[in-house]
Amino acid sequence: MKHPFAKSALLFALLHFLVLLALSGLIFLMNHIPPKAVNLDSLILFLVSVEWLLEGPRKFLLWLWPGESTPRGLGLGLTVVNSLVWGVTLAALRWLWRRLTV
Repeated sequence: MKHPFAKSALLFALLHFLVLLALSGLIFLMNHIPPKAVNLDSLILFLVSVEWLLEGPRKFLLWLWPGESTPRGLGLGLTVVNSLVWGVTLAALRWLWRRLTV
């Protein structure tokens, strides 16, 4: 790739997707620890709110789709779009930060 902005946007999108997968897995594992052993409810609620924030663009686009029947592949497509939106946003913030600090 010649364009450094597109390269960093794709890298940030991939990192966002991996962080989202890791966060979902961590929440899943923490939900299976018995509360009598360790009470992790407040931590789980915090992690769920972080996950909700990271899935914001996807949830917004799902909200725009009326009705209960969604086309096949919409979930996967929105997951890709969600990560790309975050990737472009983070790459733009990185570009802006570099412009302001140099």
